Amino acid sequence: MPLIADLDGQRIDATKMTAEAWAALQGSEGRRRLVMPVCGMRAIAKKRGASTQFFAHYVADCGFDHGDESPQHLAMKAAVAARIDAVPGWHAAIEFPHPSREWIIDVMAESDDGRQRIAFEVQLSGQTPEAYFLRSERYFQSGITPVWLVPRQLEWNRIKVPEVVTGFGKTTDVPGDLAALMNLPATQSFVSGVETLGTFIDVLLTRGARWPIGSPTRQKLRMEAEERQAERDRQAAADQQEEFKRRIEETNRRCTAPEKAFGVHTVRIAGGPYIWATLMECWSCKFPSMVWDATTPRPGQRHSLETVPDVKPKVGLKRFENHPDVHRAVDRWMTDVRSDVMKAEVDRRKSKARQATYSGFTCPFCEALSGQFFISQVEAWRWSLICAPEREKRPNKAKASRERSSAALARRVRGPAVDQALGPKEATARELADGYILPGIPKKSWDDLHSSDGVDEALRKFLRHAPPPERH
Repeated sequence: MPLIADLDGQRIDATKMTAEAWAALQGSEGRRRLVMPVCGMRAIAKKRGASTQFFAHYVADCGFDHGDESPQHLAMKAAVAARIDAVPGWHAAIEFPHPSREWIIDVMAESDDGRQRIAFEVQLSGQTPEAYFLRSERYFQSGITPVWLVPRQLEWNRIKVPEVVTGFGKTTDVPGDLAALMNLPATQSFVSGVETLGTFIDVLLTRGARWPIGSPTRQKLRMEAEERQAERDRQAAADQQEEFKRRIEETNRRCTAPEKAFGVHTVRIAGGPYIWATLMECWSCKFPSMVWDATTPRPGQRHSLETVPDVKPKVGLKRFENHPDVHRAVDRWMTDVRSDVMKAEVDRRKSKARQATYSGFTCPFCEALSGQFFISQVEAWRWSLICAPEREKRPNKAKASRERSSAALARRVRGPAVDQALGPKEATARELADGYILPGIPKKSWDDLHSSDGVDEALRKFLRHAPPPERH
């Protein structure tokens, strides 16, 4: 149901005519000269219900698709146009056509100076995402910002169009006062601080239409550029990984365990550190030197548990490998094995790869820095343990258990007199009640056991090496 017709070259808007003016138009001679603006066919002014005024074709079929608009669609267009006209400096044009008639805008909002134009499209029926993109792109290409008024949120797509969700659809009741439609909620993402459709229109026209992400074509081009950049980044990361892998393999080829050159030798220091070392050929001048990794023993840790090196991939300005005690241990090892390989220097350098300054190993000849990350990737079998804490003797648990059992057995058979004879340091309290009997020994009374003969017998049987106590 079109709302616009032409009368003698003048544009007639059905939404802006009062009921009296509309009735006068229907009865005037000019009604015979009404034509449709798109197809040029004769039009007729009609009215549905108490408030819906529209134009229709005088002849049923003109061969041109004008679109079938529902009462809800017509009501929303009229309400939006009335709100636009109420904003100072703006005016509305319903069913605004393109000069070539390739599209017709439901409601065109144009500033009085002609610099800004906004197309309000009431889309209550379903439409494919491609149709939204195509129609929006046409408006953007013509310098018009489209705004889609839809009943529900559009299907998710990477490409976005300016949409306002109102909840007003083809089955919603049309209010008697069309201005009530401006109180509908306006859910959108490009104008902040608004809740209703009327407030959205006011703020949008006052501030000016801004759709920062651009037209669908610009969005697509930007996404393609981002995808190409992401692919370049992925390829650069893959190339970097390949370069790292190559440099790690090269670093391993330039390293060997010191024990292969000087034999197995570990310096033992009481409470000393664990020091693992490898002989590394300088990547720049090919001069060999020794680098190392040092750690302090953890409480309760034994040397037998320290089987492989755990080299730190990152270090700071201060590192344990540069501690004087560690240097003395390394020097002692080199003296013991009569090493003719120099130690690498520990110096503060700025790494280009890490973009940070840290204490790293440098060649003693050309001062080239060996990256700590690549040192940490040297295979375990290319390291040798050159320093470790002194080994502590492990207690013989089986022997200690036998000794405790023998001592307990001896305490079971001796009494106070024997403890007194052995002296205060060896005497212990009796652990068994009276009448305890060892296998094969006849039962004796307390008086018999502690008589002079009983004590002498006990000394002869169990303490043959001890002299009999002196009797008075």
